[in-house]
Amino acid sequence: MNKGLIKWVLQLLATAGFLYFAFGKIEISNLQEISQNIDYRPLILIPFILFVDLIINSYRIVSLYQFYGVPTKLFKVVGIKWQGMFFSLIFPLLGDAYKIQSFKTAYGSSYWKNSLVVLLDRLIYTFGLTIVLVPVLFSSLLYLHPVIIWAMVAMLCLEVIIFYVLNKPGIFQKLFTVSRLAYRFFPGLQLHFESRQGYFKEIIYNTCAAIFRHLLMAFTYLLVAFTLMEEITFGIPAFFSVVFLIMLSRVIPVSVGGIGLREYIAVVVFPQIGIASDYALSIALIISSVMVLQGLAGGLFYLINRIRENPY
Repeated sequence: MNKGLIKWVLQLLATAGFLYFAFGKIEISNLQEISQNIDYRPLILIPFILFVDLIINSYRIVSLYQFYGVPTKLFKVVGIKWQGMFFSLIFPLLGDAYKIQSFKTAYGSSYWKNSLVVLLDRLIYTFGLTIVLVPVLFSSLLYLHPVIIWAMVAMLCLEVIIFYVLNKPGIFQKLFTVSRLAYRFFPGLQLHFESRQGYFKEIIYNTCAAIFRHLLMAFTYLLVAFTLMEEITFGIPAFFSVVFLIMLSRVIPVSVGGIGLREYIAVVVFPQIGIASDYALSIALIISSVMVLQGLAGGLFYLINRIRENPY
């Protein structure tokens, strides 16, 4: 059986398992009661928020490409990113592979440069979350097992090291050579690039853009919470911290599209800030539904483009 298919099956099992444990922490009748009292009108704002998020995300890609000397067009990147969301919904690495190949086809730059931009974009996304979450978790605003907290500290340190190494081509090339000796199937990418002035300025700029995106998504969660709950008793900073934690878990390709894992973390952590488990699960389910719809819309856009390119 293909390794990719095995991973996808395991993700499906993980998704079902997390959903099972999440639903096990609530009464189904409570979900039915909550769904009957939802005021759906504020949710109309969510597509606009997601569109702004997509624009900012795409502009960050454009900025990285321009930094590496590749001219790009914003709305071309928007289209590729949107279509990539469909593939990421199924299997995260497949989404990255689609974006890398599509950018290579669109701009003709080398495979390694496209790979570097896409992976650096994902790294910056994670970096923006960890630099906020690490001090928050040490502030006791949320309680997590110390192992998880120190794992995040280790992740933050690793991200900083990666950013440093990427700015030092000599070190990068040596590590690449060693990795090829350790793992003979490592792809033979040509990594001859020069360190550029302004590298760290570019990283800081894009990290700020990433944090702004995270705040937009946290506001989306908050908007959903307002539609569900008659009275808001939690603090906004604590709420945003939980959302950042949920988004960080999405980076780990454990479940399909983060579904299941998102719900499980919500019902475990949201009660710490005063949100009942049934409301927490409702919030997570609505967000998962929105993410699925966004991915499916990207898939429809992909299908329309393929039909347009190959009408017969």
